[in-house]
Amino acid sequence: FTRFGLVTLLALTTLESSSSFSSFPHPHAMSTFADSASTNRPLAVPMPLESDAGSPSANAPISLPVNSAHRGAVFYGVENTLYAFEKAFDLGATAVELDVVCLSSGELAVFHGGGNHCNPGDVYDLCSLIEVDDAEHDEMNISGTFGSIGSSGFACSEDSYSTTASTQVADPETSIPVHSSVQYNEITPNHYFVEEMTLSQVRSLRFTTRSPGFAPLLSTAAEDFEEQVRKAEVPLLKDVLELCKSRGARVALEMKGLGVEHGSLRMVEELGMTDLVTFSSFHNSRTALIRRMRSDMSIRTGKIFDEQLPADWIEQCKSTHCNEAHVCFTACTPENMARAHAAGLYVMAWFPHPQNKEIWSKHTEDAVLYEKVSRSGVDMMCVNKPDLLKVVHDRMSREMAA
Repeated sequence: FTRFGLVTLLALTTLESSSSFSSFPHPHAMSTFADSASTNRPLAVPMPLESDAGSPSANAPISLPVNSAHRGAVFYGVENTLYAFEKAFDLGATAVELDVVCLSSGELAVFHGGGNHCNPGDVYDLCSLIEVDDAEHDEMNISGTFGSIGSSGFACSEDSYSTTASTQVADPETSIPVHSSVQYNEITPNHYFVEEMTLSQVRSLRFTTRSPGFAPLLSTAAEDFEEQVRKAEVPLLKDVLELCKSRGARVALEMKGLGVEHGSLRMVEELGMTDLVTFSSFHNSRTALIRRMRSDMSIRTGKIFDEQLPADWIEQCKSTHCNEAHVCFTACTPENMARAHAAGLYVMAWFPHPQNKEIWSKHTEDAVLYEKVSRSGVDMMCVNKPDLLKVVHDRMSREMAA
């Protein structure tokens, strides 16, 4: 058995054990993943971004989109850490995007990791491996809901959610039984998932400069790169939210892991941040659950779409009473934005992680791209280079004022 040490590209944030948020059961017993999304829907064909046809005039006055940092300033610090978020604000971002999962010991955490939309938080895929002694490794192999760490990797079917792991629990907000319908398929053994770790285990994780995920940092040739990585720590979700609140920053809170809806909502409400946070997910059922718990439309929810935008994307948002649509930047055309705004939707453009070679082999995240997306009419841009977007927006503001 190969000895693996764990190291994260992304930071977990957790709830204090003494807080009212720490009493939630393990996430696999809390989630509702019965999703109405289908992979067979027709697609909305985006206009090629290389074309200026149909786009507003360069001199036409526009409302510049909000500058949001994707997992923080990923070219300056370890993503999803307090340092990365604070650095993003210093560079000009006024909003951030983060991903929430729940640890096996009940704490919420900010983490992305490998895996897919149904089974996120794979530490193995996005982390370099560090040798640890057998005693340390044995400590990691504690029992989780579906088995021991290192032998219970699961992936959710993309086209169905039939049940092989099914539970029925009471919604703590309404006492209404919630049926959890999730299909799990075993994937490569020896993968580690943060949802199977306790807070103490997560706190023992160490970062390493050997991780391929640190390519953005390496590309900046930061002199203090190795020191940053060594000092990187996993922050509590509460600490991240309080930082954002102190900066008056908006938060796109993606419900990435299973069973985070109730705790995330309650924490945001108790921190008095409902005016700053949007609860988002790729899964219709998850945003619908937030809306069922809070019918007040001031509690904002957002449907996230893959790169290929389906033709019924607006209908999907409206059917689950979402306030927002989060779409790939490639779908941000003036026509699509006009349709969304006519339907009363706020639109955020997301830009994939710099390591996403599939998308970035066809596009370049530069000033030219930022300006084209900014002129589409989109409301917020979730980018990897908030400092560059600020430069672009400052220049556009000067030109429009001239």
